[in-house]
Amino acid sequence: MVKVIFEEETEVGLCDYEGAAASSFKYAEPDFAALYAHTQASVNGRSGVLRIEQRCYLRHGDDVPDQTWVAPKMSLEPAAMSEEEMASLAQQMHRQYVQEARGKIPARFLA
Repeated sequence: MVKVIFEEETEVGLCDYEGAAASSFKYAEPDFAALYAHTQASVNGRSGVLRIEQRCYLRHGDDVPDQTWVAPKMSLEPAAMSEEEMASLAQQMHRQYVQEARGKIPARFLA
C-alpha cells in the first residue's frame, strides 16, 4: 500500500508566456504564466521505500504545460526513518528544488 506523506507546490516565479515572439506587439499587455515546483513523497509500506518525485511546470489559465528549463527528479530512499522525519526530508528537498528552479529560469523569460 502506498501512502502520500508529503505534497507541496511552490510558485517559483512569473514567466513571459509568449516569449520573444510577443516582443513585436508593443502595445499588447504581457501574458504571464506562473512556474511552479511540485514535490510529492510517498512510502510503500510493503517494500519500505520512500519515493520523492519533483517536477516544474507552467500554469497558464487551465493549462499546465511542462517546461524544459528544470528537469524532473525522482529519488528512492530506504524508509528507515519515522514518517515525520521522512516528511521533513521531503520538505528540505522541496526547498532545494525550488532554489534550483529559480536559478535555471532563463532571465529573458522572467517577469
